[in-house]
Amino acid sequence: MKLTAVVATTAAAVMLGGCSTVLDGFGSSSGGGAMETSQITPAPSGSVESSPVPAPGTTASGANATTAAGAVTPRQAAATPVALAPPPATAPGGVAYAEPGAARTQLAGTWKYGWDNGQKTCKVTLSTDRGMSGFAANADVDCPNDIFMTKGWDVWGNEIVLQNHVGKVTARLQPVAAGQYDGVSTGDGSKITLTRS
Repeated sequence: MKLTAVVATTAAAVMLGGCSTVLDGFGSSSGGGAMETSQITPAPSGSVESSPVPAPGTTASGANATTAAGAVTPRQAAATPVALAPPPATAPGGVAYAEPGAARTQLAGTWKYGWDNGQKTCKVTLSTDRGMSGFAANADVDCPNDIFMTKGWDVWGNEIVLQNHVGKVTARLQPVAAGQYDGVSTGDGSKITLTRS
C-alpha cells in the first residue's frame, strides 16, 4: 500500500516537474515561455495646465444654464420619414379617413412584398389577430432581414405601417391603386411595394 502511494506521488511530481508552461506563478519560467508577463505602464507625466473658470455667459443652455431643463442640450432629430405618433384622424382638407377597423379587415390576408424595382418579391401575411406590435404579421424567410422580422402592422391614416418584433417601424406604404401600396423601407430608405396576392 505504501509502495503504491510513493510511486503515485513520484509519478505526479515528475509530470509536474516536466511541465514547461507557466501556470500563474507555479514552476520556474524560462525566457522563451509561452506566456508573457505584462509590465505596469506608469501614468504619463506631462505638464498640468490650468486657467480660471470663465464667468457665466448669457447662454441659457448647457453648463451655463440656470435651470435643469435649460442644461439639457437639445438634440437635432435625425431626418427620418417615420412619424413618431399616428397621424390625426382627419386628413388635410377636413376629409375623414375610413374607420381603421374596417380598413384592417379589408387589408388582412396575403400580400406580395416587392423590392429592387419589383425584381425581388416575397410573401407577407397580415392578420387581424393582436400581435406583439399592433396586429400580427408574418413574412417569409426569403424577405429582406428587416421585413423578415416583421411581427406587427397597423393602419395610420391612409398608410400601412409594418413593425418589427420590438415595435420599430420597418416600412410605411400608401395606396396607389386597388390592391397596391407603394412606400419605403425605413431601414435603408429603399422603395418597396405591397401588392395583393
